[in-house]
Amino acid sequence: MSESEGKRYPRLDDFGRWVSSKVRVLASGGRTEAGIVIEGYLKNGAYATSSVARLRHAVGHHIGDDPGIFEWTFEGMPQTVDGRACLGSGDEPTDFERAAYVAITLFALHQQSIHDLSMHTDEDMTMGRALGRLVVGNPNEAGIRMRFDQLQTADDWRELTRHAQGLVRLLKREKIPLNYGQFADDLVRLRRGRETANGVRLRWGRDFIGASRPRVENADTKDQPAVDTKRRPTDGIAG
Repeated sequence: MSESEGKRYPRLDDFGRWVSSKVRVLASGGRTEAGIVIEGYLKNGAYATSSVARLRHAVGHHIGDDPGIFEWTFEGMPQTVDGRACLGSGDEPTDFERAAYVAITLFALHQQSIHDLSMHTDEDMTMGRALGRLVVGNPNEAGIRMRFDQLQTADDWRELTRHAQGLVRLLKREKIPLNYGQFADDLVRLRRGRETANGVRLRWGRDFIGASRPRVENADTKDQPAVDTKRRPTDGIAG
């Protein structure tokens, strides 16, 4: 069986692919938008390590509080996606700019102190699927579900970031990766009107339920996760 057999990869738009490329360079190394080749965080590259630390400290802050991270959160962003401007022209950030800022800073939080595995994956790992894996065998499933619901129905970006930050900390604890390009795409869609937002919630809900089901060893359920019978400490989640 080939390495890619059985794996699923999402179809991202230009914005999602750009976000994925940014966090991939941070984690594994590569060429920055300025044309500089850097060693990634996984190889303890000095520039990537300092950038991850700076991005992590920016989680939850206002865009512009630290302009030093703009090379990671804005530079090279597509001009438009589906006829909608990604980069703004006024003093208020666009939904694309907010989504990139949230996703890339949260990736830095997720990756912090983990040097053996990238916390970004190019596979079809939505927030719903990642959290579905997290709740298997977890004594605080109800708390995780509550925070997940709050993330999906958040009224503003600050509230959304707060709930996402709490969930990413839990994924970090178990080293469960996330597709951050897909996550950024979905964050934009959650702000694009009721019908589009409900589509994201439906997809996340299906992914959550599918990933949280115990694995039964037969052909129909071979992609479902195995039951983790190991007891984990209760995750402290405030509502």
